[in-house]
Amino acid sequence: MAEIQTDVLRLTPYIEPEDNATDADRFIAGFRDEHGDTWGMKVPVGRSVLERLILGSTELSPYMDSQGRIQACPDGFVDDEAFELMLRRNLVPKVEIDELVANSLSLDKNEPNYGKDGVLAGYEEMRDRLVHALNLVEAEIARRKAEEEN
Repeated sequence: MAEIQTDVLRLTPYIEPEDNATDADRFIAGFRDEHGDTWGMKVPVGRSVLERLILGSTELSPYMDSQGRIQACPDGFVDDEAFELMLRRNLVPKVEIDELVANSLSLDKNEPNYGKDGVLAGYEEMRDRLVHALNLVEAEIARRKAEEEN
């Protein structure tokens, strides 16, 4: 009986900007072997489709570090290497909490205080949340200082 020889071919998926694209709105998706040769059909993909695919299946959670900088962090779908790349490219920038509050206030500066579009009640709620957050930070500082003394 003749022996059948089989080879294992490992293909890696890729998505890259389309050749000769005048902008970054067109991508090509496909598979490459270990030598970089493409296999099968290349599929053109528009940026909006790609963004919906990636962002539509990625949950983002807010994260705040101990210096009060807030950043969106993906949950699950994006692996650590991809997230590191996003950080290096500044795709998920950090914003200081005071800057975030200032931006929020600036966006509403022309809104009325009261009524359907009034912002005063919202500002009072924001203030109460910030005071509560400040009290939590003060309590943690006190706890850690007391721990050091013991």
